[in-house]
Amino acid sequence: MKKRAALFLLLIASFSVAGTGAAEQPVFGPQRYEVANRYGLDNRFAETVHAAEGLYVVQVLNGALPAERTDLIELSINGESLLKEGTYDYRFLACFVKLRRENTLELVLKDFMPAAFKRPPLIPKNVTITIVPAAYKFTKGALGLHAVDGLKDYAGTILKIRSAESAALALSAASLQNDVAVRTAAVQKLAERKDLSAQDFFVYQMSDYADKPEVRGEAARGLGMLGNKAVVPILMAGVQDPEELVRNGSVRALALYPEEDTRVPLAMMLERMDPIRKTAVVRAIVNGGWRPVSTLIELAGASDPSVANMGVALLIGSSDPRVVEFLLKAVEAPGPREIRLLIPALGATKDRRANAALSTMALDPAKRTGLEAELGMALADLGDPASAGLIKAMIKDDMPSPVLARLLYAYKKLTGQEYQLPQKQQELKKN
Repeated sequence: MKKRAALFLLLIASFSVAGTGAAEQPVFGPQRYEVANRYGLDNRFAETVHAAEGLYVVQVLNGALPAERTDLIELSINGESLLKEGTYDYRFLACFVKLRRENTLELVLKDFMPAAFKRPPLIPKNVTITIVPAAYKFTKGALGLHAVDGLKDYAGTILKIRSAESAALALSAASLQNDVAVRTAAVQKLAERKDLSAQDFFVYQMSDYADKPEVRGEAARGLGMLGNKAVVPILMAGVQDPEELVRNGSVRALALYPEEDTRVPLAMMLERMDPIRKTAVVRAIVNGGWRPVSTLIELAGASDPSVANMGVALLIGSSDPRVVEFLLKAVEAPGPREIRLLIPALGATKDRRANAALSTMALDPAKRTGLEAELGMALADLGDPASAGLIKAMIKDDMPSPVLARLLYAYKKLTGQEYQLPQKQQELKKN
């Protein structure tokens, strides 16, 4: 027990001087406040703090031990809100504030209200507050930290930003005093400035797992807008982040790079994944608007049918010449790839060579058998008016209704006119 108490005091003392230099003495604290009233009840504390006028940091240790983190915290000084009532997923909080000679500190702590008839075990909850002179001249803001000495690193990413306007946006994005929408907008504006000196700040924000995913995702996009190849591995890690908004931001960022900068890192990342995870990640990449063509072609050329077909499906919609070349060869020798995927992929390219290849297949009864619907739709997508005769020739009396319906749709899409079925087929269609 004595060892635990000694460790706690050492931790508090370390946080009290972190980033300020050992010479800076606290003007208040460390003072510990316990959550005594439980199950959603308020625990209110008021203190008078005497100090010389100037800029200070109110340091909040959120729980002597990680498990003792308080559910809800609200903090103000002289009526100025430093922390709105909320949950803060950080071990430490650093709030910058200007103090007068005499100041009133107000703190409110409480548990979450438990569900009806459910009373969880009462784990101790507490907050420790220390106030020290500020070593970093931020006039306002509240920064969330994971480590005792984290303020030095976090503040450093903002202080190295050369432009005053960019630095102000960074502080607005970082400060937990602002709503998520305000913080996200600040990151977006900072990204649009393409300030290279903000790179470390974007890396810090994106990598902070406790921060809001909206902020982290926009920070990832900001990294991409800077265009530094050195951060591509960080963005690749973001593609695998548990938060969808972070994944999307990372994908959007990577889409801004030339493919030669991302091809090898992406291939290495996918190589380490099992097929299920690989499929999910690649789909997320394409859905996010990034089409790394070389990598998708490599996947489409895989010997594993599931991987190959996924690659082909993800190539649909691309008109890149490399895609056309690959699909033209694949449709002649499908291998493990599904021909029903290759045909629409070729149609979506809008390439004349694709039109010639699919027309040849449509003219050959042996090759087109069972593929009439796919060929008709692909020819309609390619848009050559001469293909109307091919679609018309594939319409037969005895074909299944779903296939007939797709061919009729393809004919109308290509010509703008309804295909006039013979009387017998009209009766069959009605039935």
